Amino acid sequence: MRSRLRFWKYPISIILLLLLVAAFTLVYAFSNTAKAPYDRTEEPVMETPAPEEPVEPDEPDEPDEPDEPEEIEDEPEELFNPEEDGFIIFYMDQPQIHQGSLLLVNHNHEFSIPGDLDLVNIVEARTTSFRVQRDSERLHRSIIEPLDDMMDAFISSTGYRSVSIISAFRNRENQQRILNSYISRMGRREALRWAAQPGHSEHHTGLALDFGIISGGVRTTFTGTGTTSWFRRNSHRYGFILRYPQNKVSITQTNYEPWHYRYVGLPHSTIITQNSWALEEYIEMLRDYSIDEPFEFELDDILYEIYFSEGIEVKIPIYSEFDISGNNIDGFIVTAVRQEPNPSADPDDAI
Repeated sequence: MRSRLRFWKYPISIILLLLLVAAFTLVYAFSNTAKAPYDRTEEPVMETPAPEEPVEPDEPDEPDEPDEPEEIEDEPEELFNPEEDGFIIFYMDQPQIHQGSLLLVNHNHEFSIPGDLDLVNIVEARTTSFRVQRDSERLHRSIIEPLDDMMDAFISSTGYRSVSIISAFRNRENQQRILNSYISRMGRREALRWAAQPGHSEHHTGLALDFGIISGGVRTTFTGTGTTSWFRRNSHRYGFILRYPQNKVSITQTNYEPWHYRYVGLPHSTIITQNSWALEEYIEMLRDYSIDEPFEFELDDILYEIYFSEGIEVKIPIYSEFDISGNNIDGFIVTAVRQEPNPSADPDDAI
């Protein structure tokens, strides 16, 4: 009996052990966290991540270059060609209409004195020893040289030294004072035939002067007769005219003033004198002439072409010497001397 018991003792233990193992295996197999028996797969080793390289910011996209404009095959023809048209164009400034030697200043056309009017003291600028009543008298710089030449010629021709300049440039205040003096003596209507209203006097331009006679300290009226008639006959040679002739009172609306001379420059002074015109008549006559059909005048073997150009666009003959003067109204007067073209010359250097 004892041997039997021993025999079954071990087998039952083994069976129970096997059952226990089987049960444990079954439970483990169905567990979510269980692994297969004898699974020797190693868990992954976590490596230390390498540091990230700095990311450079994206460069801004370059703007797209604009498309090249398409070339136009048929370009319009050039509208202005100096070489073919025979002239060049000057675009003047509006204030220049009131500058120059051919300004018409009278009862109908006012002159505003510009701040940059180029006046010089006559006594300081002259080179001929002619008389000037006051050391403060001034004229436009441009007429000092022709005035010198005229006075030198007069003194050389006559030997007479009593002619004096007694009035030259006047501002508005001086003109008003003179007008008031005339009004007090003869009334306003008659006074305006002897003295212009401020703004309407040629003396504002610096291009006009009044002569007088000073002899033995006594001043007398310049009559334009006798010795002083020389000026009426010869002043045009130097660019001056007798501004208010006796036979033009109805046109100038100013009484005869034999002492009042005005610079207009050559050849205009000679044209006016030869035709016995008042300045008003000459300025009006030139309106009929253009660059295509200019007024032609020959003086001392020089052929002048003179014409009017309305507005600020002025055409000039391409091969010419020229002068441009405003008329103080609405345009410019061109005085040109044509030259023969030089085939090798650059048209841009023609003037």
